[in-house]
Amino acid sequence: MLAAVLAVAGGSLTVGAATASAWHRPPRPGMAAYEWHNATDLPIAEVRQRLDFMRANGFRTVYLELGDYLEAADQPEDTPGRQERLHQIRQAIRRFVATATSLGFEVHALGGGPTWIGELSYLGRLLVRLVGRYNTMVRPKERLKGVQLDIEPYAEEGFLERGEEGFVDYLDTLSGIVRAYRPLRRQYANRHLQLGFAIPFWFDAEGDAPGPVRFHGAVKPAVHHIIDLVRWLRGAYLVVMSYRNFTDGDNGSIAHARNEFDYASEIGARCGLVVGQQYADVQPASITFHGFTRSEFQEAADAITDAFEGYRQFRGLSVDDLDSYMAALP
Repeated sequence: MLAAVLAVAGGSLTVGAATASAWHRPPRPGMAAYEWHNATDLPIAEVRQRLDFMRANGFRTVYLELGDYLEAADQPEDTPGRQERLHQIRQAIRRFVATATSLGFEVHALGGGPTWIGELSYLGRLLVRLVGRYNTMVRPKERLKGVQLDIEPYAEEGFLERGEEGFVDYLDTLSGIVRAYRPLRRQYANRHLQLGFAIPFWFDAEGDAPGPVRFHGAVKPAVHHIIDLVRWLRGAYLVVMSYRNFTDGDNGSIAHARNEFDYASEIGARCGLVVGQQYADVQPASITFHGFTRSEFQEAADAITDAFEGYRQFRGLSVDDLDSYMAALP
């Protein structure tokens, strides 16, 4: 991925720390894990085993893949077996969420894909509305607490060659999702529903990254536009995919996430920022903790937390993916 090779210069903590000094410092937040298995893929005994592991390792939020639910809902209403399939999936989600809630977890619906812009941009809005509808149909302990959208159009060949046009399509997609989300918060069952987007650190246009984008009359780095979209939404957050297996230096994970925190602090954004870290078996090796022990990862996580906990936007870390993290040595 381009995110693996782009170098981004770090900034200063001064602005964020000064702004945050007037705020009461909350307890250190727990971590979030990307669970790429659908609820229907996991027997309830395995769900409990995975949740127990996460709880013991400092996780408090689960991003649960809902691809099968979205796929079934996107079929024409007269598709044979559609309603039965939706009911089956909802039951599996209810069991997963109820079990997680009983252990103190928040569960956020997870969905996305590199093609979810342009003609397929409706999928993000559909997922948000689908989650909102689900929450009105179930008991409080079975409700999803958020929607995490991992839309990465830059993974598609030719996206970057489109220049500013591609980024505008992406930003239009996120803007439409935010518009679909806002009215849901007025529903009692969704009054605490959160909305999250995963974004690469290099959207800040630093170093060799693509430059600023003109959107809604302003020219800014893409990530600044995204923060602007959700800046007043306390229930919104961005997962900044600051993928490095080291924290120090201009090319470390802390430096790569710094610009996002400084900008959010500068404008007084109410949204949150999560520092995303990679654990899957991907290349280049420098962007993932695959092969590292969980203790080594925790040292890096502590350093990241130390760097950003002075910002009131800081919402902890996320780990992609859970299977790889569980397979790592202690």
